[in-house]
Amino acid sequence: MPFPEGVPSVPVRYAITSPAGGGPGEGTLQLMPTVPAIRVPGADGVFTGGGTYQFADGQLVDGEGEQVRLLPTNVDGANPAVWAWLGIESVNGSQPRHFYFALDVDAEEVDLGAVQQLAPDLAQYLAVSGESAYDAWRRAGHEGTEDEFLASLVGPPGDITAANDYTDETVTQGLAAEVARADAAYDPAGAAAAAQAAAVSTATADAAAKANTARDAAIASAASDAATKANNAQSGAVSTAASAAAALYLPKALLTVDTFMSQAGTKIFGHRGAGMVAPEHTEAAYDYAIAHGIQAMELSVNVDSEGQLWCLHDLTLDRTTYNTGALNTYPSTGVAQRILTNGRVMLGQGWTDQPMVPLRKMLDKHLGKVVLFLEPKGNDAVVPLQNLLATSYPHANQSVIWKAHVGTSFTWPKTNGFRTWCYVDDASADAILDGKDAQVDYWGVSTSMSSARRQQIVARGKPVFSWPVYRRSQRTALEADGVVGLMSSDPVYVRGATAQATASRWDQQVKESGGTPMLDYTEAAALKFSETDGWVSINRSRGTYGLGRYCPIVSGAGGHRIQIEMKYDQLSGDLAVHGGLYLGKNSDDVYEFSTLNATPGYHLILRQNGVLRLYRHLTTQTGGVAIGAGDIATDAVVAGQSMTIQVDVTPTTIEARRLGNAAWTTGPIADTTHRGGYFGLSNGSITDTAVRPFWRNLAITQL
Repeated sequence: MPFPEGVPSVPVRYAITSPAGGGPGEGTLQLMPTVPAIRVPGADGVFTGGGTYQFADGQLVDGEGEQVRLLPTNVDGANPAVWAWLGIESVNGSQPRHFYFALDVDAEEVDLGAVQQLAPDLAQYLAVSGESAYDAWRRAGHEGTEDEFLASLVGPPGDITAANDYTDETVTQGLAAEVARADAAYDPAGAAAAAQAAAVSTATADAAAKANTARDAAIASAASDAATKANNAQSGAVSTAASAAAALYLPKALLTVDTFMSQAGTKIFGHRGAGMVAPEHTEAAYDYAIAHGIQAMELSVNVDSEGQLWCLHDLTLDRTTYNTGALNTYPSTGVAQRILTNGRVMLGQGWTDQPMVPLRKMLDKHLGKVVLFLEPKGNDAVVPLQNLLATSYPHANQSVIWKAHVGTSFTWPKTNGFRTWCYVDDASADAILDGKDAQVDYWGVSTSMSSARRQQIVARGKPVFSWPVYRRSQRTALEADGVVGLMSSDPVYVRGATAQATASRWDQQVKESGGTPMLDYTEAAALKFSETDGWVSINRSRGTYGLGRYCPIVSGAGGHRIQIEMKYDQLSGDLAVHGGLYLGKNSDDVYEFSTLNATPGYHLILRQNGVLRLYRHLTTQTGGVAIGAGDIATDAVVAGQSMTIQVDVTPTTIEARRLGNAAWTTGPIADTTHRGGYFGLSNGSITDTAVRPFWRNLAITQL
């Protein structure tokens, strides 16, 4: 939308790159003024400005695909005169970033990537350039160069002749006149004695008055000082008594950071509580983790418009609730009464909507019982969190780890006795880490970081934690690199090594621990639950979903059987498309059909024309290798009709069948290539999700 005629605007540009591949990045940039509104001379109304803008091919554009234009921050006569723009950058694959900047009204175009941005912990201070004295002289109506302006400041010389008229003779005459006046005023007839007596009397009275005043002041000062010292002594005694009581009581209830870190084995922390099993950063997510024995968890913190702190990962409510906009624009009562999290869209409609949870509630409930990672996500949450811990939870440094990005300050937590976890970007150079090293207790690395770089950071000598971990295969790789702590969104599954169940309960319509979509925290990759009859599906082109809850499968002496119902509600124009299962893998890493995969295994396909077939998939080629005699022709699929497929894996053979006809089987195939216990659901070759398969009633039995 164009600016009104006569209102100045400055075009801005901003380019971002993908942190994963280095190409054009994707994400948003929210722009808002640091004041509620700006009035511009000559324009009706006020400007509240700002908005959320998308990056197209890495370039910032407005809603119509045009270059973004913004109101300058130094419009002459604007009210207020001093303000700045706040940018909240959310690049896919990176942590949100904030920066402040000013816009000059005379600028032809501004690159936001090149403007001087304030340090995150100095965001409340903004340097505003003012006009020079010469500019003020010109604005007052004068004309001329800077030299002429400087010359105008020099006045005419003084009158030297007039000054020299005051000669020694004049001084002598003046002195004689003063002596004459003094002699005339002197009365030798007893005036001096009278004056002396009067002076003594006055001095005596004055001395008495001053002595009394001094005495009264000394008494008042002494009384005030005594009262002050008594109050200070009382306060000191109370503080000492409180500290002594805390020293006696708190250690009995605290799991300290040092005690936790001294435990043997890899440490598992709840990421966003347990954000891939319960709605992230809700009381339900924290309670789930702790109820299952997780001894450390992360609490991300942001602040509302009244200064109350809430557990929330993002600066805005857009992703995790049914509301939109920045949390710091909402009042506390509105957040408490009206905002609900939308975990149902990713974790299943069996969940009830959860309220947001105040940080104080979680500290009162869990502080001292488990180790807490606290991270203020927004700059405006830093000081409120520091004040809250200092005034209400003075013992917090025993069981709290201060968590922050490498680009922020660690001075306050270290000064106040907290352990610190500094997480770095994949591309953070050693020089950046060196600059933080003195204030860092633990380093943080992403699962997307290369193994070689992780090992280099481990070699620095301090414990290293990694995030976000939701697969056991990720745990294996990280432990091999020397990582000792895992921030996991499914901590119970990642901590374990055995199957949690042998039969599905998808009719409950809630995501299970151990379910591993192709991407975490992504609605598009999540398992979808039908409203009736317990069916599930993957609403993603060629999507797959790992069933880690049932893995690794425990075989009997004769092997094991996987049995599951499958259907297609809608048929494709190409009946050769297929879905099915993948199985036999040694790891729960991602599987995708017709793609190079990290680990090998088998996949079973059931085409919509009824053809059943078993394949091996390899790590060296994208296509599968058919095993057995050939295609098994079964009845063509009927839309909406349930079919039961079964796979028997023995120590020496593998056999797939569709139940309903004895001929619908591959027969036992002599193949012992893969006997891993991890498996999952697969959309196979299907790219049109309207014709995707559905599954229900999974059962694992020993043979």
